[in-house]
Amino acid sequence: MTVRLVTIPFSHYCDKARWALERGGVRFTEEGHAPLLHWLPALRAGGHRTVPTLATKGGAITDSTDILRWVDRRLDEAQRLFPHGEPDVEQLEERFDQALGPATRRWAYFHLFDDREGCEELFARAVPAWEASFTRLAFPGVRALMRRGMRIDAAHAARSFARVVEVFAEVEQRLADGRRYLTGDRFTAADLTFASLAAPVVLPPGYLERAMPLERLPPAIRPEIEAFRARPAGQFVIRLYDERRAATPAR
Repeated sequence: MTVRLVTIPFSHYCDKARWALERGGVRFTEEGHAPLLHWLPALRAGGHRTVPTLATKGGAITDSTDILRWVDRRLDEAQRLFPHGEPDVEQLEERFDQALGPATRRWAYFHLFDDREGCEELFARAVPAWEASFTRLAFPGVRALMRRGMRIDAAHAARSFARVVEVFAEVEQRLADGRRYLTGDRFTAADLTFASLAAPVVLPPGYLERAMPLERLPPAIRPEIEAFRARPAGQFVIRLYDERRAATPAR
């Protein structure tokens, strides 16, 4: 069975779903769209106005965590991202999904929106040519709608930055005893979710093919990203992308 994943290609939530599908050996095709122009394809796939949306024979799956669980049901217990009897995995995954993901997204957009050329380049990657052209022409309107819809302003960006720092500190406290993964010796949904949703502020090599390289980012945020990369939690993200993401089977 081949399923269809509707995405915004550079979205960290979409990379979370993509990583899970690849890790589970699920055959899928990806349909990438520019921000806002993803609404109609997601609705046509049976979902809502959000991505990732996974179109399957059984219906649409419209949440990245639900996609992880859908993949998990097809795996042996030893390979599952949500192992039985480990409630910490679910709690951590939910924490990252609700707190970290929105915070890294808002903070990154706030700073990137001042670089129109960079945003147009990012929005145009791996999407239909007409969407790339439309986004370039309509960028001021697209940016205004996204700012309003996601409350992207200086005050919210500052709070989001503080939230990222808070979550990184929580992760570092867990890792301080030398454990290999967040809940012990096993890679789980907690690790995958933290790594993928922290990617916009760490820029691990495995994520850069869909993101902007550090040297292309606005100078004002490069030191902050370098600082996140240097932290133990940032190094953990880089290691997970290097060791676990690179090892996933090709679709």
